Amino acid sequence: MKNKYLLPFALTTLMAALSGCGGESANVIPEAYDSSTENGACTVGSDGCVEFALDYPLDGLNFKCSSDTTNSFISLIDLANNVATGSCRTGDKVNFFIKGEKDKQINLGTVDLSKIALVSTTGQIPRLTILDIAQGIKNQSAINLDQNDATVRVAMSLVKILQVLALEDNKIVEPTDIQALYITDAMRTKLDLILNSVTTQQIINGEYVAIIKPWVDVSKITDDQAFEVVKKLITISNAAVYQPEFSLFSTSGVVGNLLSGSDGLVGCNKDICSATDTSTKFLFGHFMLITDRQGYTLGSGLQWRGTIDKQLTALSSVNAELIRNTRPMRMTAAAQSHWINPISKQIDQDYQFDVGDVNSQPLIVNQGKLYNDYMIAGKEKFYKLLTKKTTLTASDLLDFGQWQQNINSGEVYKGSLDLYKIFPITYLDKKVFKSVNNVALGDKYVFPLYADLTFKFTQTSVSDVKLGIVIDRNGDIRTNMKPGYTENDMSTDAVNGCSGEDILPSSFKDTNDVQQYRLGTIARTFTPEQAISIRMILAGEVFRKIDGALVGMNSSIKTSSDSSSENIVVGGALLRLTNLLDPTLPTGQKPPAISFSNSDNGTVQWGNTLASFQGIYNANNTTSATDNDKALAKLNGGTLQLSLAPCYTIQAK
Repeated sequence: MKNKYLLPFALTTLMAALSGCGGESANVIPEAYDSSTENGACTVGSDGCVEFALDYPLDGLNFKCSSDTTNSFISLIDLANNVATGSCRTGDKVNFFIKGEKDKQINLGTVDLSKIALVSTTGQIPRLTILDIAQGIKNQSAINLDQNDATVRVAMSLVKILQVLALEDNKIVEPTDIQALYITDAMRTKLDLILNSVTTQQIINGEYVAIIKPWVDVSKITDDQAFEVVKKLITISNAAVYQPEFSLFSTSGVVGNLLSGSDGLVGCNKDICSATDTSTKFLFGHFMLITDRQGYTLGSGLQWRGTIDKQLTALSSVNAELIRNTRPMRMTAAAQSHWINPISKQIDQDYQFDVGDVNSQPLIVNQGKLYNDYMIAGKEKFYKLLTKKTTLTASDLLDFGQWQQNINSGEVYKGSLDLYKIFPITYLDKKVFKSVNNVALGDKYVFPLYADLTFKFTQTSVSDVKLGIVIDRNGDIRTNMKPGYTENDMSTDAVNGCSGEDILPSSFKDTNDVQQYRLGTIARTFTPEQAISIRMILAGEVFRKIDGALVGMNSSIKTSSDSSSENIVVGGALLRLTNLLDPTLPTGQKPPAISFSNSDNGTVQWGNTLASFQGIYNANNTTSATDNDKALAKLNGGTLQLSLAPCYTIQAK
């Protein structure tokens, strides 16, 4: 059933990872002069090879690549990255199916890989969603994420099959939970009990239900439950960190390198932004956004605006001058339920950044399409790199990333946006993320988890700030500030802070009528380490000294083209849950302390880009830097500590 072969000298990272962790599909039988692997028609990293990740963590999904007429492959769960992956050659059409031990199979249609991705880049694997596979069955794209959409209904049928398999294999206890599922030999043997193989048309018209009943009874999953899983999967596939490149460099365009020479967020108050025109007012910006597990997107950033009084030849030189000699202005994106449409991959509604300048209207990102699940291109050069197109139509131009900002004086700034999607999130393994949503009745759970964060500043003259948070049952993070909180003490109420609902109503006010705020999400779980990775952006005036704080972003932003200058570094933030997952830990008692560290077991660091760049302005403009400028620069970052809230205890379902 499984063809296993690999160039003897080209063992992939994936295979090495699997063999190191005891993966059941790790044995590779070398075959000379063949670059295929067990889970794809080509070796990942080689020219013309596109690796893809399934949004559903499914190990053992059969597929064929159109460029390989001999062999079939299976998806494999990459335990190092919490995703199931496969690979085919650029431009391949991929036929998916679930194969029995002998001759029966369920045909899941054909996906044109070129519509998903033409390239995959180091560390960034394009997602192939349950809707993409459903489209391959239906030969029709989904239009709306709605139960009445014909393609969505096909996706619901696929989900029913997978969720029943997961229930019967005890991978999940709740029909809407999403956990890693392995197509086992026993499942394949049982599949041969059906009388006939299932065609795509039978999945579309519903005949598959009766045909596969000897194998799985999909009536165990309702339409509403299946749709809930589809929504979760699509939201997870869209959730990630989004940021423009920081355009301080002029190099040739190379997709896959965050210092690739793309322009980031740039523009001006004219139709043509010429570096040699000293009358032009330029705008240069940067931001970070997080899309969470509920589909909300929030973030923080900054911009510079101004003229350059000397002729320059490169846009990067203009931006460097603005950084040195123009005060940065804060940009804040409050949590918004729209961003990149998860079906069309387009920005089809305005996304708004409020600007910390009384004379400015919000900056609006009003256009763009995400290609290869990786990048929005703002200009022709990068668009052609992403799409492999040599000529562009008027329709193509509507996919370019664009923004606009009006100034109260009547000026209009507009420009382009090159945007990267990085650090996509994954499903949360219940061996680590034990939630009230995914454990059986009577079992103990850890989430929702209530805690306090203490922000310490590198400038020790600045007082610490304590902030209460809750990591809710879905894996998203919000504030949990007590009534009457102050600038330095926004901690959890010691007595009642763990009561009430962890997931708040649309007003986002808790039972004490305190306005709370979305902060971020858990990016993924690490099973052997019993840890979770946390990413947060504090965006809003309510946070005062920690407004704009970045936590767990695993990012480094160069502040200058000078290699000797300091960068803004925001490392990882791992919460290790070993003490809380101890099966002997009693419920109802305050649990022991838990470890909070970066990826190297060091202290967690947080950063603030606005305050950091304010420091650069101050250093270059010592006579004009005000007391407020100097005070802001002191808020550029520091260390972060986490402690369990006084009211938090382990609970049983």
